[in-house]
Amino acid sequence: MMANVPADPDRGAAGTEVQTARALRLLGHEVDNVWADDLGRRIQHGNLHILFELPRAYERAALRALRTKAYDVVHVNQPHGYRAAKAVHRLAPGTVFIHRSHGFELHVEATMARWNAQYGQDRRGIARRLASRTLAPLLARHSHAIAREADGHVVSSTLDADFLAERLHVDRAKIAVIPQAAPDGYLRTEPLPMTRERLRRVLYVGQFAFVKAPMIVAEAMNRIAAAEPGVSFTWVCDQSHHHAVRSLLSAPVELLHWTSQEALRAIYDAHGLFLFPSFFEGFGKAFLEAMSRGLCVVASDAGGMHDLIDHGRNGCLVPPGDAEAVADAALAIMRDPDRAERMSAAAIATGREHTWERVARELTAFYEARR
Repeated sequence: MMANVPADPDRGAAGTEVQTARALRLLGHEVDNVWADDLGRRIQHGNLHILFELPRAYERAALRALRTKAYDVVHVNQPHGYRAAKAVHRLAPGTVFIHRSHGFELHVEATMARWNAQYGQDRRGIARRLASRTLAPLLARHSHAIAREADGHVVSSTLDADFLAERLHVDRAKIAVIPQAAPDGYLRTEPLPMTRERLRRVLYVGQFAFVKAPMIVAEAMNRIAAAEPGVSFTWVCDQSHHHAVRSLLSAPVELLHWTSQEALRAIYDAHGLFLFPSFFEGFGKAFLEAMSRGLCVVASDAGGMHDLIDHGRNGCLVPPGDAEAVADAALAIMRDPDRAERMSAAAIATGREHTWERVARELTAFYEARR
């Protein structure tokens, strides 16, 4: 398994790769990992690193590994492993090459174009914008190349699978949709009962990034605060963005810095409502973490939420970009404790169905199918 991320279980895509490797080992498989530190990096500019350096780094790492031992599968995170795919097919034609995406890049770009235009996010100078426009089609080639070269593609949502099949013409048999999971510790301990007090505590957990729609989160919180005085709000993100969060909110909010998964579990348990109105998600583990701890989730109809939330039963789905719909759904749940209790129980059941062991078993079955 190769991924251009640190071996950190408490981070998004990195945590997914760490947990997947661990779950595969627990099933008895031998797994060797290559992380960002192993790949190396000299070019500091992000897009230039991805364009010129990362594909060759993946290729070198694959060649080193294959010259050491025989592998059944080479599993690479991101489309930038297309050169590694070619190397695997050349050096070890019996080895299956799998591309895993945590949010397919071209799908992200296509989805976000509307929102970038609506909110006028690109405030860079002319030179930087021109440079990005020049690099964009070159980077897009990586996605088209991986679509051709990979023996199989693993994504976490049906929307990403549809994009690969419909826009890049990947055979559906080569695509596996494997939802992610909450940490095992979240499933081993019993969630707290849903109470009226918990329902009046609203939580958001996510990066302060445009794709996460922080302005929609903030507007929804402001609307809830105006309609229900006394409701409390908590926002978990990197401390460097706390000032920016405060600038969006008229409602009082408790701001918390990133923490470990274990500490985050206690934060989930102290709240009853979880808002997650992202413009785009490859999956979005935070919503499933919240569900596993019994929170009532109001999320945009995107990513893993689109697949796992049965609207009105184990959570609520709203159109992306609609802060009023987010607030209205949250208020309706808050004002109906009996409904909230049923939704909480259904959310817990959904969380328990999606484990890292299940991820590993479904991955193993897909690997076998692509041999």
